[in-house]
Amino acid sequence: MTQDLLWTLRWLRKNPLFAAGVTLILTLGIGANTAVFSIVDAVLLRPLPYELSGRLVRIDETATKRLISGIPAQDYLRWADRGDLIEKSVPYLKDTVTLTGAGDPDQVIALRTSGALFPLLGVHARLGRALVESDDAPGSAKVALIGDRLWRRRFHADPGVIGRTLTISDELYTIAGVMPPEFEFPSSDVDLWAPLSITPASTVWVQVVARLRPGITPPQARSALQVVARQMEQEDPKGKAGLRIDVSAWNETTDRKYELTLVFVLAAVGLVLLIACADVGGLLLSRAVQRQKEIAIRASLGAGFWRVTRQLLVESLVLAALGSAAGILAARYALRFLMNQLAALPIVLPHLQRVSLNGRVLLFNTALCLLPAILCSLAPVFLASRTDIQGVLRGGRAGTGPKGSARLFSILIGCEAAFAFLLLVGSGLMIRSLVRLEQTDHGFRPDHVLTLRVPTGVRTQLGPPGRYATKPSQMAYYREILDRIGRVPGIQAAAVVNNLPLSGVSSSIILTSPDGRPMLNSTRTISPLYFAAMGIPLLAGRTFSDDDQTGAPAVAIINEYFARQLFPDRSPIGELLPSESKDHPVTIVGVVKDTPQISYDQPAKGEIYMPMRQFIFASFMSTIVVRTPGDPLSVAASLQKAVWDVDPKQPVVKIETMNVVIADSIWRPRFSAWIFTILGTLAVLLTSVGVYGVVAYTTSLRANEVGIRVALGATPRNVIAVVVRGAMIPMTAGLAISAVAALLLSRLLASLLYEIRTTDAITYLSAGALLVIVGLAASARPAWKAAVADPLAALRIE
Repeated sequence: MTQDLLWTLRWLRKNPLFAAGVTLILTLGIGANTAVFSIVDAVLLRPLPYELSGRLVRIDETATKRLISGIPAQDYLRWADRGDLIEKSVPYLKDTVTLTGAGDPDQVIALRTSGALFPLLGVHARLGRALVESDDAPGSAKVALIGDRLWRRRFHADPGVIGRTLTISDELYTIAGVMPPEFEFPSSDVDLWAPLSITPASTVWVQVVARLRPGITPPQARSALQVVARQMEQEDPKGKAGLRIDVSAWNETTDRKYELTLVFVLAAVGLVLLIACADVGGLLLSRAVQRQKEIAIRASLGAGFWRVTRQLLVESLVLAALGSAAGILAARYALRFLMNQLAALPIVLPHLQRVSLNGRVLLFNTALCLLPAILCSLAPVFLASRTDIQGVLRGGRAGTGPKGSARLFSILIGCEAAFAFLLLVGSGLMIRSLVRLEQTDHGFRPDHVLTLRVPTGVRTQLGPPGRYATKPSQMAYYREILDRIGRVPGIQAAAVVNNLPLSGVSSSIILTSPDGRPMLNSTRTISPLYFAAMGIPLLAGRTFSDDDQTGAPAVAIINEYFARQLFPDRSPIGELLPSESKDHPVTIVGVVKDTPQISYDQPAKGEIYMPMRQFIFASFMSTIVVRTPGDPLSVAASLQKAVWDVDPKQPVVKIETMNVVIADSIWRPRFSAWIFTILGTLAVLLTSVGVYGVVAYTTSLRANEVGIRVALGATPRNVIAVVVRGAMIPMTAGLAISAVAALLLSRLLASLLYEIRTTDAITYLSAGALLVIVGLAASARPAWKAAVADPLAALRIE
C-alpha cells in the first residue's frame, strides 16, 4: 500500500494539470455538499441542546368546539402535578410586547414562562442569571431575560446591562440575565423571557413543555392523561366535548416546507457531486486506457487482479483526499456566503447559531472523500478486468483500449446528462413557480403603498392595564395618527388595519356556519380609507365612512369568497352576519375582491372587514398603510415623526413598501429558486466539461478510424456527424431515463410549488433542450478538430 501511495504521488507531481483539474472538480462537489450538510445537520439532525432532551414532550389539548390552540390554565392545573407520569411540567405563552428605554421604542416577541423552565432544560444565562421559580411568586421583583440578538441590537453587547431597567408594555422590569445565542426556546423569533404565574383564577391559555418520568413513553402518558380528559368532559359536557390530551416528543423545527426545502437542497448538491464523480471517472478512465500496456505488463509479470485494483483505488483515494481537503476550505467560504444569505431573509430561521464545521460535518466530509474514490475508480477497475493482455502486448501501443472502453465512456456521458436533467427540472419548476407567484393577482395594487406597524397593547394582558389597554383609547390614538398623517404632503390615502395582508399573522372571530357549526373567520378592523389606500376594488355595496362609529348600527364588509359561501343565490348586501348572538346584529354593507390573508400559499377564504371605530381588536399588530403618487419611501421619515408627535413612547417598526411585504412573504420560493439556479448552473458547467473531455479523448482514440473514413471518401460533415452522434446518443438515452425518474421524483416537490404541475411540459422540454445544446457545444470543437485533421498523419502513426 505504501509503495502504491508513493508511486501515485510521484505520478501526480509529474502531471500537475491532471491533478489540479480533478481536484478542482471534486472541490466543487465536496465543498457544496459539506456546506449544505452543516446547515441540515444543525437544523434537522443534531439533538436538541437540552438536558435529557429525549424525555422532553409537548402536551396539547383539543376539543370538538375548540377552534383555537392552547390549554386553559384551569385544565393545566388539573394534571400538572401527575408525578407518576411527569417529572416536571412548565407552562408558557408567547406574547408580543413593546419595549421602551435604551433607544427607540420597539416591538419584540416575548415568552412568559415559569422560572422552572431553565432548570428543566438545563440551560444557563450567558451573563447574569436565568429565571428561577421564586420569580413567579406574586409581589416578587419584576425581572426579565434578554436574548443575544436583542442584547447586541439594543444594548450593543454591553456586558454591564445586568441590573438595568427596561419598560415592557408599560411595566418596569430589571434585566436579570442575557441568554446565549444558541438558546432559542421555544422558537427562534423569541427575544425576551419574563415570569409567568398560573393560579386557579388565571384565564390565560398556555402551551406546555414537560419531562416524563424515566420509563414513561409519550403513548403511555397520553393514555393516562386521557382518563383525566374524560373526567373533565363529564364535568362540562358542552364546553369540553371531545376533549383530548395529546403528548408528543418535543421538537423545535419550523414548518414542513422549510424542512423539505433543506432536504431537497441537500439532494441537489448530492446530484452535483455525482456529476463531479462522473467527470473525474471519465478522466481516470481515459488515463486507464492509456495505461493498458502498463497494466498488461504488470499482469504478465505476475500482478493479480487485486494488485492492479489496489493501485487504481489508491490513485482515486489520493485524488479524492485532495478534493476533500480543498472542499473543506471551499465549504468555509460557501458556508459564510450561505449564512449571510440566510441572515438576510425576512424571518429568523432556527438553530443557525449552531451551524459550524464541527466533528459531525468533518465525519460527513470523510464519507464524501470515500464515495468519490470508490465511484471514480469503478470504470478504470472494470476496464482493467476486461483488458486482453495478449492483445495489448501484441498490438505494441497502449492507446486504443478494448471496445468496452467506448461503452464505459458512453455510460459516463449518459449519467452526467441524467443527473444534470434531474437538477435542471427541479430548478425549472422552482423558477416557474416563483414567476407565477410574482405575477399572481393579489387583489390589491401594491405599487406606491408604504406600510408601518404602529402597535398598541399586548397579545395577552397579564399585568396592570397600560395606556392603550382599552378599546376607546386605542381608537382615539389611531384617529389622531391618521389626522396628522393626512396633513403630510403627498399622501393620497391613509388608513389603519389591525392585520396587514401577507404579514404572516392573522386575527379572527367566531361565527356560525349555515349548518350551525362554529367557524373561525379571518377578520380585519380597518379605517374608512383602507380599500382606497390598498387599491382593493369594491364589487358591491359601499365602503365604510366616518359615520360607522360606536353607537351607530354595526356594519361589515365581506370578501367575494365569503359572499359566495354564505349567500350563493342572492346578494349579501343588507343581510346579517351569522352569529349565535342575536343581541348585536351586524349588517353586511359591501363586498370586496379577495386578497391574500396569512400567506401566498393559502387560498382565499371567508374574510370580514369591520370599521375600526365600532370594533377594534388585536391592535398589537396594527399597521398604517398610505398611498402616495411617487416613491412611498420618500415620506417614511415624515410619517414616523407624525406618529411620534402623537406619542413618542410608542414603537414604529417594519417601515417598508407593500412590494417588499409581498417579496418577504415569498421568501421560501425565492430562496429555493435562487439556490437551485446556482446548483443548476454548476451542474451544466460540470456536464459540459465532462462531455467535452470524454468526446475529445475518445475522438483522439478514433484518429485512425477517422483517417480511414476520410481516405474512403468521407467528407468533414460526415466526420462531424459521426463524432457528434457518438456523444448525443448516450446523452439522449440518459435524458430519456432521467425524464422518467423526474416524473416520479418531482411529485415530492408538489407541496413547494404554486400553481405549477410537477409534470410541467415547458420545464421538462427546456431542461432537455438546454442539455442537448450543451452536448452539441461540448462536442463541436473535438468534432471539428477531427474533421480537419490530416488523415495521412493518423495513418502513418498507426
